Amino acid sequence: MPKASIPFEAGTELCCRIVKYAPEITAVNNQWINSYKRLVPGYEAPVYLSWAKRNRSDMIRVPEYRPGKEKATRIELRSPDPACNPYLCFSVMLAAGLKGIEDGLEPPDRSKKMFTR
Repeated sequence: MPKASIPFEAGTELCCRIVKYAPEITAVNNQWINSYKRLVPGYEAPVYLSWAKRNRSDMIRVPEYRPGKEKATRIELRSPDPACNPYLCFSVMLAAGLKGIEDGLEPPDRSKKMFTR
C-alpha cells in the first residue's frame, strides 16, 4: 500500500466515526437552545449528517487541495456552535475519531444524506 493513501484512509475512518457519534458530539458542541435554531436550511450551518468534499450543507467537509499540496488536506466539523467550549469540542472529536481508526470502520457514502431537516 503506498504511503500517500494511509493518511486518506485514516481521515475517512475519522469522518466515519464522527458521523456515527454525531448525536453525542452534538450534545457537547451545541449546548444552547440557540445552537439548534441555526441548524436549519438557509443558514451557513450544516443540515445533513454526512460528509462531502464541496458541499457546505454537510456536517463534515473535506476541502479540495491543490495537486502537490496533499499534506494540506484537512477535515472541517461544521456543526459546533461558536459558544461551545473548544477544549471539550476537540476532546470529543478526537475521542470519536480515534475510536473509529481503531475499529477500522468503513466510511459512509458521500452522496448519501443520512439526515435531512
